[in-house]
Amino acid sequence: MNTIVLVCGPAAIGKSTFCRRYAAEHPCGEFHIIAADDLRKELYGGYDKFPPNHNMMLVYEEMVNRAKKLIEGKDNVTVAFDTTMLYDERRIFFARHLQGFDKKVLICLRLHDYSICLVRNKSRIKEKWVPENVILDMAAHYEDPSEECLRHFDEFHEYYVD
Repeated sequence: MNTIVLVCGPAAIGKSTFCRRYAAEHPCGEFHIIAADDLRKELYGGYDKFPPNHNMMLVYEEMVNRAKKLIEGKDNVTVAFDTTMLYDERRIFFARHLQGFDKKVLICLRLHDYSICLVRNKSRIKEKWVPENVILDMAAHYEDPSEECLRHFDEFHEYYVD
């Protein structure tokens, strides 16, 4: 079964760490992580670099294309997307565009105190640091998935990672 796992949360909440742990706990034929940050670095030259006009849809479309290529002709691949997806609009975009996956899983990471993200941010390599005001803004605007959004997924999980 080809599975897509969308791992959502503000910057520095621990999405990358969660994806690696998820891979270890869910052995399957193949497991791949596609991280928006790494893709931005590859395509635009740095973790702090963005597409023209900050059009992240260019990155998201490339994530979708790469995920689809990973499952071509295969039937036991899990692909985890490591990107913020703070809003239903982005979560639904991915769900709609990831045809060919047998199972779609949405995972929202939470913290009881989002100031922990500020500490975690400083523990990352300096190149990946996100400005504190951006992290706080992300945490303040992080939306719970709506019922409409959840209809696009086979499973939904919420995990507190503090």
